[in-house]
Amino acid sequence: MKFSFEEEQLLFAEAIREMLKKFCSPEIINHFTESDSATIPELWDSLSSMGVLGMAAPATVGGLEMSDEDFVMIMEELGRAGCPEPVMEHAVLSIPLIEECNNETQYTDIIESAVSGGKRISIGLEGHYVVGADSADYLLLFQDDLLHLVASESIELQRQLSVDASRRLFSVNWESSSDTIIEHDPNKARSLMEKTQLRAEVATAAQSIGVAGRLLDMTVQYVQERNQFGKPVGVNQAIKHHLADTGKAIEFARPMVYRAAWSLSEDDNEKELAVHMGKLLASKAVDLACKTSLQCHGAIAYTLEYDLQIWLKKGLTLSSSWGDVYSQRERIADCLGL
Repeated sequence: MKFSFEEEQLLFAEAIREMLKKFCSPEIINHFTESDSATIPELWDSLSSMGVLGMAAPATVGGLEMSDEDFVMIMEELGRAGCPEPVMEHAVLSIPLIEECNNETQYTDIIESAVSGGKRISIGLEGHYVVGADSADYLLLFQDDLLHLVASESIELQRQLSVDASRRLFSVNWESSSDTIIEHDPNKARSLMEKTQLRAEVATAAQSIGVAGRLLDMTVQYVQERNQFGKPVGVNQAIKHHLADTGKAIEFARPMVYRAAWSLSEDDNEKELAVHMGKLLASKAVDLACKTSLQCHGAIAYTLEYDLQIWLKKGLTLSSSWGDVYSQRERIADCLGL
């Protein structure tokens, strides 16, 4: 049995990486963070033109019909670039969810506009903040075991603080009605919510791996260039051990995240266990990458003027999003009956 990605998957991920270098540079991210803008138009348009926004949508509405296994590498590249756009919420979670409820094609127009990038969608589980709600035209909201699709003009938003300022979080005030419900069956709505939770964990884990890899690369480059007492600080054995431990954590977590994506794509019997394991290991890897990069860079790592802070903040945020290390351990124990 072959356990590797196809050439097309690798080439697509490489193309996304090159595009992100141009439209998602540290300068662009910092400018976005400091501005009042809710989006980066050039980046969003580029993601749309390359098919990223519709990667999980069916071909009948202009999508690429990619599975979790297909787009896990794309999410890793988005993490590596520090992408601030809510691609996961829009493309990976929301579009497939609406498609699941599109029994009579009443939501086809919304899906098509979401695939093209003309309309934006974000999602919030009950009691959760919503990422990118200020740029969304529609929100998918779970409440009382029902799924609602709510237009932005019917919603009141309140901005919430986040360690990562480029991650725009909002609490949502809204009134449910029969007109907003798109899934009336509580059992199906709960099933969709559980599936969405697992998919979000995998996508977040993949982004965490991307962030951890970027932090490690930046730190290796820094310790090779930074001289102290006439020699690069990277020649010190303690520095090498920290970097090696971080590299091992990343390489140990990455296959488990890929395994989790495959499990979701194949609806494997052990998909829940695989997903929770993947998120646990990815959270641990990015946590370690943050600590190692801070320690090896020294005081400069704490400055806003240094680009490392983009990935430090994103890593700390992604590590706890959709279940931190402690909650994942509890979920793993539940899966194992412990």
